[in-house]
Order: sequence, then structure tokens, then C-alpha cells
Amino acid sequence: MSDVTPPSEGDQPRESPGQTGPGLPPPPAPTGSTPPSAAPPAPPPPGPPPQAPPLQQPGWGSPPYGQPPAGAPYGYVPGPVDRLGRPLADWWQRLVAIILDSIILYVPKAILAAILVGTTVSNNGVYTTGFGASLIVLGIIFALVDIAYFALLNGSEKGQTVGQMVLGIAVRDESTGGAIGPQRAGLRILVLDPGLLVSWIPVIGLIAGLYTVVAALSPLWDDRRQGFHDKVAKTDVIKVR
Repeated sequence: MSDVTPPSEGDQPRESPGQTGPGLPPPPAPTGSTPPSAAPPAPPPPGPPPQAPPLQQPGWGSPPYGQPPAGAPYGYVPGPVDRLGRPLADWWQRLVAIILDSIILYVPKAILAAILVGTTVSNNGVYTTGFGASLIVLGIIFALVDIAYFALLNGSEKGQTVGQMVLGIAVRDESTGGAIGPQRAGLRILVLDPGLLVSWIPVIGLIAGLYTVVAALSPLWDDRRQGFHDKVAKTDVIKVR
């Protein structure tokens, strides 16, 4: 016979909270806890944070209108630009450029004048009757020289006369930003200075000269710095350096 006395009902071990036994349901999971079977979210891949796409710039990839370019000095004041975002030339640059061109054109004109007018002077210094006809011929030659100079140079791929090269400006098509061709360049200079053709006519030549002064000043009060001749030829004068 065994001396071991079975434990009484009151001495049975009690189930601690969270323990399960035979025939007992599992304890409920705490509210808000993650089920053991749910995997934690995957960490983000290594690398720099994503960047927002760049804003669309006006003017075909140009910097935004009214904003200074990178590296601009303090106090920079932006000016008007063309459709490609290139700055338009200042009026004083255009003025100085055409003065330089006038000086350059004066040299061949003076040589032609000396040749043609000199042939109309007799040995005793008295002008012959052919002097008036020579002046008309001289005026026509001068006009052709001036028109050809501006038509060929402003209509070239660079769009620059010699004076404009010195000042760092160029004539460009206002829509495409490219060359304007000799025909439009010739029209442009005639709209600016019709006196090239009619300066030899009394009164009309004077009126043409007064108009040229107003046309040369017209970029000063235009928002896009276009003169009358620029609007007719559809051109902009831009800075190239």
C-alpha cells in the first residue's frame, strides 16, 4: 500500500492568466495588438528621397520670366526677354551700334563721292552741267550700299552688323529666334530709314528724316523694346553676350 495521499480539490494548481489547458479556449488577444501571423511592413528601399518633378518653364526651357539667372549679382533687375528667354538689347546699345555702322559706311561713301563728284569739276574749278545728274547717281549708289550692308549682315545667320558685333547684340526672328533673311532685313532698314531712297527729294526727304528720328526712339516706350521697323519685320534685338 502506498503512503502518498492524493491532493485534495483545493490543492489543485490554478491556471495562470494567459495559460491554456485541456478543454479551455485561448485567451483573447489584447485590443489593438498585431496578430502574430501578420508580417511587419517592409522598410523603404535605401537611396535619396524622391524629388518632385521640375515645374514647366516658360519660353521653351528658359528661366522663369522675372527671375534672375543663376549667379546674378545682388541688386540684379531682370529685363524683358524674347520667346527663348534671351534678354532684349537696351536702347542705348542699339543707338551706339547704328552710329558705329554709319561711321563704317561713311568711308566708302566718301571715296565714291570723291570719284563721282570730282569728275564733274573742270580744271578751273567751275562745276559742269553734269553735277546734278552725278548727285542723283551718287544718292542711288549710297542707298544701295546702305541697304545691302544691313540686308546682308542683319539677314545672316548671326544677324549682326559690325556695330552690333561690337555691342554684343543681334537681330532675330521674334517667333523662332533664328535668322530673318536678307529680304526682311532690307525691309527693316527701309522702314527705319526711308530717307535712304527719298532723301534727295525736297520736303519729302526732310519728312523722312524726321520720321527716322521717331522710329529710332520708338523702342523706348515699347514693352518688348521693339521699334516701328521691328514690328513690321517681326524681329527682336537681343543680347548675345
